[in-house]
Amino acid sequence: MATGYLLIQARTAHSAVPLSGILISISDMDGNTLYELTTDENGETPLISLDTVDKRFSQTPDYKGNPFTGYSVLAQGAGFNSLSVQDIPIYEGETAILPLVLTPMQRGQRQSVTREISVGRPAVALADTSGQNGPSVPPRILRQVVIPNPITVHLGSPSSSAANVQVSFPDYVKNVASSEIYPTWPKAALTANIYAIITFALNRIYTEW
Repeated sequence: MATGYLLIQARTAHSAVPLSGILISISDMDGNTLYELTTDENGETPLISLDTVDKRFSQTPDYKGNPFTGYSVLAQGAGFNSLSVQDIPIYEGETAILPLVLTPMQRGQRQSVTREISVGRPAVALADTSGQNGPSVPPRILRQVVIPNPITVHLGSPSSSAANVQVSFPDYVKNVASSEIYPTWPKAALTANIYAIITFALNRIYTEW
C-alpha cells in the first residue's frame, strides 16, 4: 500500500486568525475513525500519513478507477460551528493541505451546526465535463491586462442563480488546479495546465466576458 500525507490548518476571521485546540477527527470512507488530534498554536495538525493507491494509476490515461483514496475530516471547537469535509483525495507521495475556516456561533445559538463540504474527484477523472458557454454578447476589451485580486467566482454555471464569492487570485489558481488535475503528473504537465488556468481567467477579465 502506498502512502500520502494530509496537513490540516484551522482558521477563522476569513482565514486571518489561526485556531488552536480544534478537535480534528479523520475517518476513512467507511466511517472508521483513524485519527483524533488537536491543532497547535499555529492552528495546524502534525503531518498525517494515510494509505492510498499507487501513483502510477494517475499516470495511466485509460485507467477508469480512482487513482487516490478518499478520507473525511470533522473539525469541532468550543464556540464555533463544526465543519465536515468529505471525500478528500490523497495521492501517493503528495501532501494535501486542507484549510478549514470555522465560523463562530451566533449570540444565542445553543448548539453547534455542522456545515458539510464534499471535495470529490478532479475534473480529469469525470466522464463528462461541464460546458463553458455563456450568453452571446459582444465582448468589451480592457485597455490592459488586469490581474484581479481578489477575483469574483460564480459558484455554478453562467446562467444559474448560484452565489458569487471573492477569493485571492493565487488561491483561485490553486483551487482550480487541485479540482481539475492530478498532483502526481509530471512537472511539465502541471505547469502547462496551470498556465491554461491563469490565461483562461485573465482572458475572461480582459474581455469582460
